Amino acid sequence: MKRQEHFWNVDLRVVFKEWLSQLWTFFLTLLTFLGIGLPVLISIFVLWYLAGFPRLTMSF
Repeated sequence: MKRQEHFWNVDLRVVFKEWLSQLWTFFLTLLTFLGIGLPVLISIFVLWYLAGFPRLTMSF
């Protein structure tokens, strides 16, 4: 009969390396979306500057 695996038998180095790998993937995805949105953000700030810095108010 096969020996039963327990969660405390896991090699923590492997878990930590996998966690870092997934964290790195998350940061690259975040950086990619920021890079894609950068031209839009630059355009928004240029138009806001050209409009004379209007106040941002929430009126309904």
